[in-house]
Amino acid sequence: MTHHNDPITSVGRRRGAPLVRVTVLLLLTAMLSPYALGAKRGTKPPPALGSFTDHLPVFDATRWMKADGWKNGSPFDNAWLADHITFGAGYMDIRLDDQAALGEPYASGNFQSNGFYGYGCYEASFRPVAMPGVVSSFFTFAGPYDNGGNGKHNEIDIEFLAFDSRAFQANFWTNEDAYAGGHEAMIYLDFDAAQDFHRYAFKWLPSGIEWYVDGAVVYSVVDSFADPTPKAGDSLQKIMMNVWPVDTTAAGWAGAFVYPGYSLHGVYDWVRYTAGEDCAIADPPPAPLPPGDPALMHVNGIAMSLNARGDQVITRVGVVDGGGQAVPGATVHGAWSGVITGGDTTRNTDAGGVATFYSRRSRSAGSVTFCVKGITGGAKTYDPTADVETCDSIGK
Repeated sequence: MTHHNDPITSVGRRRGAPLVRVTVLLLLTAMLSPYALGAKRGTKPPPALGSFTDHLPVFDATRWMKADGWKNGSPFDNAWLADHITFGAGYMDIRLDDQAALGEPYASGNFQSNGFYGYGCYEASFRPVAMPGVVSSFFTFAGPYDNGGNGKHNEIDIEFLAFDSRAFQANFWTNEDAYAGGHEAMIYLDFDAAQDFHRYAFKWLPSGIEWYVDGAVVYSVVDSFADPTPKAGDSLQKIMMNVWPVDTTAAGWAGAFVYPGYSLHGVYDWVRYTAGEDCAIADPPPAPLPPGDPALMHVNGIAMSLNARGDQVITRVGVVDGGGQAVPGATVHGAWSGVITGGDTTRNTDAGGVATFYSRRSRSAGSVTFCVKGITGGAKTYDPTADVETCDSIGK
């Protein structure tokens, strides 16, 4: 349960613990992702995605991806493995352990959105790791290998540097490929964040950024010509969460990491994004509905994106049962409309319960809509009245 304590809002570097700027920080989390290698500067960026709330009961592959089988290199002392992100009892768990992989001594998980988001309110309820040398994060990011816009590094951070779990670091980067223009500030709290779930958020606006804890503003920065904050018109950003150990080069920043002999867990309760400059950091979202009939299935989300050339639409349809579990092997039937009317109309869901459709290629500008017309197979009965959405659209 989230407590509504009032945080202490003092800001600055922690005395006795020098804050060393780590030039690559979290940006490499996305930069080296094999899923992003096709993006190039000058590529038409995707549209900004809309509001959502995810209680994280299961992995929703229409919205998120798990990094798997790659690493960032120094100052990260780990490899990213998909099986280190698990779901259960209404939570997402990111595990850090001493499983050696890809030449690194440790393994952990990196979770990021498939699509990009603009101005609005970004919120997450989570419990970070309390261990020197471990970073637990909630942030937005776009970089040279992301198709968010101008191809430059833009980022807004909430990072727990667990030499002190009663504080987090707020930071942002604006069109900063040299990694020399960070804006690190330590935000001190009147509670130990590792003991329970609290709400951490930031509001991204053209005029600046505000950071919140349990609904109260704790820090803000104002956009200026001399020191601008990120602009959605320059680049949209992905939403990301990860837990990782630093190597010795970053011990002065986050503390020296010594593996304690057991796995460490960053636990996330829910994530919410509210689109628009008039968004509000409000109360926690209502509790999710109780599980339904596991013999029924429905659409739990539709995500649309453009290919790198911008001439083809890719639609991912997620199918779950009444208990929220992914349904593999179901056949999804759909139809295209708008400036593209042809493409895949029947696809089967994969092991994650996602059916992926590809439209015909077209350079015509305008809106494309995809609608689910039915779902068969999968040893379940389709209940269209339970669909979270049946149609979705994208502009090209």
